[in-house]
Amino acid sequence: MSNNNFYKAFEDAHRGSRELIKKRVSVYLPFVTKLKEIYPNATVLDIGCGRGEWLELLGENGVSTKGVDLDEGMLGECLKRSLHVECANGIEFLKKQADESLMAVSAFHVIEHIPFEDLQTLIEEAKRVLKPAGLLILETPNPENIKVATENFYLDPTHTKPIPANLLAFLPEFYKYERVKILRLQESPQLAEKADVTLSDVFEGVSPDYAVIAQKKAEPEILENFRALFMQEYGLPLSLLSAKFEHRLEKIEAKATQAEAKATQAEAKATQAEAKATQAEAKATQAEAKATQAEQNYHAILNSKSWKITKPLRQLTNFMRWFVTGVRHWLTFSPTSRPRRAAKKVLLHLKYKIASNPKLKKIIVYILTKYPKLNALIVNIIMPQSEPMKKNEQENGQLNSPRAKEIYMQLKQQIKNDEGKE
Repeated sequence: MSNNNFYKAFEDAHRGSRELIKKRVSVYLPFVTKLKEIYPNATVLDIGCGRGEWLELLGENGVSTKGVDLDEGMLGECLKRSLHVECANGIEFLKKQADESLMAVSAFHVIEHIPFEDLQTLIEEAKRVLKPAGLLILETPNPENIKVATENFYLDPTHTKPIPANLLAFLPEFYKYERVKILRLQESPQLAEKADVTLSDVFEGVSPDYAVIAQKKAEPEILENFRALFMQEYGLPLSLLSAKFEHRLEKIEAKATQAEAKATQAEAKATQAEAKATQAEAKATQAEAKATQAEQNYHAILNSKSWKITKPLRQLTNFMRWFVTGVRHWLTFSPTSRPRRAAKKVLLHLKYKIASNPKLKKIIVYILTKYPKLNALIVNIIMPQSEPMKKNEQENGQLNSPRAKEIYMQLKQQIKNDEGKE
């Protein structure tokens, strides 16, 4: 498709810049540089070389190259950079090469343009022309990427149909290559570390391109040099992203289950609270009913004939209780009895009289000092134990009123004076 350089313009618009493509194909350099150590002067043939990014990268690393392509616009870019290319059909050109004359054959985004029979021929002829341990590198869009398989692949009008990786890997095995490796390529580096994979990541995040690298048989010691490269894993398969997405769904489901469980617990607590409130309301209703019943019973008793008939008896009972209590207070001379209160009044009156008469006060103080029991009795009548006193007043022996305090202090001082005289 060289009409008006359409395909070159298409590649420039959709494939990417030269720098980007060189960075992408650099993943194959470790394989080829290992071969260069074995075959320093051997050549790599690139079928469908396009703008020559791979040829240029190999040349920068000291590898001899040859490229073929049918698009003259593409070849023009190669010739500007003095790359060794020619316009030719890749498979026909391959058929003309001598046995075991090349160390590697590559074809980047070529096989999706050709019939399957031509692909078989390419793989079979490549094995013939490769040196022992030589490599066949085939890169193509990855239909495992759902967006690539359903949309991006058909953006190029020269594409025929996508080729599954397992099918492309089987072909070199069928033609007895020694070993085959699938490399998934061009995925987002951040996506490999991403834990919470989205559905969009599953649809679009799988490596958009892949390559199959097949190696021809050789002596075991030669093949051992490539073992680490073939053991390495490359890219993001759909299975990994799907598993990550399923794990995310499981976490979401687990959180939803926990939230549901908490909601159920909250609902159960609300139900229990409602039940307790109902019970409390029922108890309150019962209590109200009992109170109403008690009030009705009370009024029924008050209005009954027996209550009215026994009224004089109740009054007599109350009188007798009052009378007995009063008699008991009189007989026991209790602090609340009338005789005790009368005696207290008389003694207080006498105390004031005595306080105003020094001679009489001296005599009374002397008598009370000689008869402490009489003194204690008089004090108990005037200030009974049942009467409250503040703690500081008890400690100082003070009375509540100012006049009483004054009299008490005078009596106390007189007693000290009398004791001193004695």
